[in-house]
Amino acid sequence: MADILSQEEVDLLLSAVSKGEIETEQQTPYEPVQAQDVAAYDFRRPERVSKEQLKGLQSLFEALARELSIALPPFLRTVVRVDLVSIDQLTYDEFILSVSRPTSLTVINMAPLEGNAVIELSPLIVFPIVDRILGGKGAMISEPREPTEIENRIIYRIVLMILESLKRSWEQLIEFKMSIVSQESDPLIVQIVAGSDMVILVGYEIHIGNAVGSMNMCIPLIFLNPILDQISQQTRFIRRMTTEVAEQTRARIFKAIRSAIVPLDVILGKARLNVSDLMKLQVGDILQLDTNKDQLLPVEVGGVDRFRARPGRIGERAAVQLVALKRDE
Repeated sequence: MADILSQEEVDLLLSAVSKGEIETEQQTPYEPVQAQDVAAYDFRRPERVSKEQLKGLQSLFEALARELSIALPPFLRTVVRVDLVSIDQLTYDEFILSVSRPTSLTVINMAPLEGNAVIELSPLIVFPIVDRILGGKGAMISEPREPTEIENRIIYRIVLMILESLKRSWEQLIEFKMSIVSQESDPLIVQIVAGSDMVILVGYEIHIGNAVGSMNMCIPLIFLNPILDQISQQTRFIRRMTTEVAEQTRARIFKAIRSAIVPLDVILGKARLNVSDLMKLQVGDILQLDTNKDQLLPVEVGGVDRFRARPGRIGERAAVQLVALKRDE
């Protein structure tokens, strides 16, 4: 057991320290911390997708919108426009709470990725689609309701078309073998990941004739992680290729324009005649123009008045000298 100092010994030690008889450890002064930019971080909502990866996802989902705008019109016999509205990161619970009830939810398997995703079609667009496929004009219902069994079979076919379009838009990155797992109308029943897990929510606006509705795709981030780096790399490659192609195209257009032949006309002057005088004109007649010898002449390029010129001669040939651009009147 360690010895315990008496009160007298403690007093002697304190007295020696105060007189400088015992050296004490000098504390190293702390260096001042330089001011740094501090970013807020919410541990309940970790942002795990970089800006570069989001740009890559945006280009892929824009490609899906274009594919659907091509695939749906022949099937629905009307004009269809699909617009990408948003790409957000949120928790699965937040997605479920944002979905209205009833609605049309389809759980899809994203093989070869491990896991399921959800496609939600709002009633505002589901029932016009069903009405058109059954021979109607795409009428909307007054109040949302759950789809019937027959309507669910029609929605099943539409979702299969969406999956085919998704495969085509992502084929340069991954070869999907997706399938439909189930269809539900109550979002609280669908639980593909834990409520606190982060998901990518992709929002679309669909225009079918006069009907406008939304489509949302909810993809758990944990299932996209294996290909996120590939997405950002592909985006950089596509951007580089797009820039190179744009420069080459610009050079070809510039070369074509430079070699194009356009008419250039110098207007010596104008005269106004009535029809009777015009009919009496003969070879050798002289027409008085509305210009004088010192006046600059207009020069038209492709029918557009562009320059002003002074008339003259070069050898035995008539010529003009460009002296100014036409001023806007």
